[in-house]
Amino acid sequence: MWGQRLLSFPIIRPEQILEKEFDVLMIVVSSSCSVKQIKDYALRLNIPKEKVIDVFLDVRFMDLFVDQRISFMKGYAEWINSRNIEGNVAECGVFRGDSAKFINRYFPNRKLYLCDTFEGFDYGDLQYEKGENNQSFNQSKFADQSFFAETGVDFVMSKMIYPEKVVIKKGYFPDSVLDVKDRFCFVNLDMDLYIPMLNGLRFFLDKMVYNGCILLHDYFSDVFTGVRQAVDMFEQERGINIIKTPIGDGCSMALIRN
Repeated sequence: MWGQRLLSFPIIRPEQILEKEFDVLMIVVSSSCSVKQIKDYALRLNIPKEKVIDVFLDVRFMDLFVDQRISFMKGYAEWINSRNIEGNVAECGVFRGDSAKFINRYFPNRKLYLCDTFEGFDYGDLQYEKGENNQSFNQSKFADQSFFAETGVDFVMSKMIYPEKVVIKKGYFPDSVLDVKDRFCFVNLDMDLYIPMLNGLRFFLDKMVYNGCILLHDYFSDVFTGVRQAVDMFEQERGINIIKTPIGDGCSMALIRN
């Protein structure tokens, strides 16, 4: 792709960086292995170390990557805080911590539970999903456990702005959180698969404060069809209709506790 353009910007060879005047070299990839490779290459080009920035770990650049979902989190946090609504926050399905760090930032005075195996999908949950014969999922990168190689508690915690507010719940959900008795004002469910998403609703809905929000990622996804199925099943189990509203990203649905 060298010599071509992307969004009107030229794509250049790494060596051509030296021909430019620049303040920082911003590394915009979430893979820690790729970040290390780029940093090492930049140093071999004699680019000063202090100019090479991993933007996913540098709080100065966080707002450059705020998408619709993150904007929703920010706005909801401001609304919750302005009304002195109590409750802690949680995320289930943390992966590399790239959304958890924003929850930690926007809810700085609340305990943040991070629930994940930190090793990828549970084998049984994954096999169930594959058995549903959703070809979009089975042919995707998410069906391969190697996709989740670059994660881990230390890697995620390195991105947290207020690490003292974070409670790690490592293991299979919901077994990993059976001792949690807190009330919650915001929960981000991003576990992708039918079984864990259904268990997430079963565990958290009764723990949500009035006007609390459960944000479901991938509700409108063609790959993770189990998310919407989990909501339908949960409503059938309870005999209720949960208040639902799309947040505008074409992917996520907010459930509001009333």
